[in-house]
Amino acid sequence: MEPDGSSPEGALVRGDPAPLAGGPGDPPALPDGGRPAPVPHAAPTPAAGRSPGVQSLAGWVRVVGGAILFALALRVLAFEAYRIPSTSMEDTLLVGDFVLVSKLHYGPRVLGHRLPGVDDVDRGDVAVFNYPPDLAPDPARRTPYIKRVVGLPGDTLAVVAKRVQVGREVEALPQRSRQSWQVEGRLPSAERLAALGLAGRVQRLARGAWVVSATGDQAAALRAAPGVASVEPRLRPPGDGSAAFPAAFHYSLDDYGPVVVPRQGTTVVLDDLSWPVVRTVIERFEGHAAERTARGFLIDGRPTETYTFAQDYFFVLGDSRDDSADSRTWGFVPFDHLIGKAVAVYFSWDENAGAVRWDRIGRGIGE
Repeated sequence: MEPDGSSPEGALVRGDPAPLAGGPGDPPALPDGGRPAPVPHAAPTPAAGRSPGVQSLAGWVRVVGGAILFALALRVLAFEAYRIPSTSMEDTLLVGDFVLVSKLHYGPRVLGHRLPGVDDVDRGDVAVFNYPPDLAPDPARRTPYIKRVVGLPGDTLAVVAKRVQVGREVEALPQRSRQSWQVEGRLPSAERLAALGLAGRVQRLARGAWVVSATGDQAAALRAAPGVASVEPRLRPPGDGSAAFPAAFHYSLDDYGPVVVPRQGTTVVLDDLSWPVVRTVIERFEGHAAERTARGFLIDGRPTETYTFAQDYFFVLGDSRDDSADSRTWGFVPFDHLIGKAVAVYFSWDENAGAVRWDRIGRGIGE
């Protein structure tokens, strides 16, 4: 332990000169000739503290520790990276894309609270969120999903012949979205299909009839090919129950709704039409016991005819509309489940080709 400037009786403080001979108050003895004897000095001692090697190591620890803390803060508060594992967002996002997600847009979540964001959720945003049906108690611990926001709080939304309709306005399809098309006539050669990016995406229905998974541009190219009679969206029958939410209405994935997306502060009347849509919201995401009896509706055991939503919700779809489990299947995304907005592809790896997709690196994720 280093001295603190005081010491026990008889001890020397490191760095003081050696004690001089003689009695208290007496002048020092002089040698012959009257010249004072030189006063001996204590040998220099190492400066208090650590050795240069230890100091260098401590400096590196501070630098590395600071970098780790900065990276953690950046991940919690600003950006996080995710890899695309499935085809549900093709061709906007491909399997093997690595995307950068901005938490700043909607506000980062810290210790169960959301900080203010720099932007609102917009229709058309490609958003990353925690999977609502996941049973983990903490929403932030649930599996991350990525889909496109097509319905905002308060919207009345429907899907008509695969096209999203909000109110009376039909929304444009995302530029690189993919869907199933029914092709009549004679298909182009395998080489031509491969050149169009359709290798492995064609199934035969019957003689002269095919189902092709294609983007709008690919469908247009097929439509112009010699021997092709028609290329039209392949539609499921209305009311076939392929859309599991809400189960009571047996909607089709291609002809869905209308449903009203819940909005914070909005009060809904509980009845035969609203109950199948809002019951899951009330129970799973707003933490209330909800029950329908022969006499009416009970919320937390109390009779009521209405319910007021505590937070905003969103309706999301995959860009590959025939290959996506989304709000048509499991319902709305609560605001407290949102992680952030996907803003860019920073790397892309084609596992089938075993190569980097250089043309996708740095691509923004827009419409």
